[in-house]
Amino acid sequence: MQFFQWQPAKETFVAVTAGLVIIFLSVLMLPFSPDSWIRIVIHDIGMVGLAGILFPLLYIQRSGRSFAEFGLTLHRWQVFTPINLILGLFLLGIFVYWVPPEGFRFDPDTALTMLLILCTGVFEVIFFYGFLRTLFEQAFGLIPAVLLTAGFYSFHHIGFQPEFLLLFFVGLMYALVYRAGSSVLLIYPFFWGVGASYNVLIQSGEVAAIMYPEIRLMYLSVFVILIPVWVWLKSRKYNLNG
Repeated sequence: MQFFQWQPAKETFVAVTAGLVIIFLSVLMLPFSPDSWIRIVIHDIGMVGLAGILFPLLYIQRSGRSFAEFGLTLHRWQVFTPINLILGLFLLGIFVYWVPPEGFRFDPDTALTMLLILCTGVFEVIFFYGFLRTLFEQAFGLIPAVLLTAGFYSFHHIGFQPEFLLLFFVGLMYALVYRAGSSVLLIYPFFWGVGASYNVLIQSGEVAAIMYPEIRLMYLSVFVILIPVWVWLKSRKYNLNG
């Protein structure tokens, strides 16, 4: 592990370009109201489905690299999942202490919204903490990688939650924990889910309203399941043929 290095390559350009595309898609959302389907399509189809999940997974698969190299693996799940849960409970305790959930009601609409948040979180952990962070670390070392990842993570919220400094530190926290074991299972679903759900539903005063959670949950859940499965099957077929 190198804390600092200088080995930029073609993949570094790909990572920077992909990050800028995500930010651009977020900027495109700004002219539209939260209930506009144009805004929703830009976010759900463009940002989450195509640029955020399909592109990085296909890039990894077609490059012939292992998904495990990017932390996208179930390896050591017996160790990492309990740690993930403990971190999530610890974060929940901090939130409840500092920002008590006054007036909060857990009902079916809240449950749907939380599930929708978890679906979109698949994009964040794959794209930012798996894909971008790994490529940045291979080019610049650990410290610049987590800083760059947190920066891209923060600014990709420009179209729906402009709290950049707060989100920068959130991105830094998740990037460091993810990197500690090079595993998505250290932050998703519990640690990441608690942070995102509490922030969106209770803490933040800046986040745009989440509209139409029922229908969006239906198609986003299909995206976050079928796209990774399809890419994984393609990689298995490639390996068998190879």
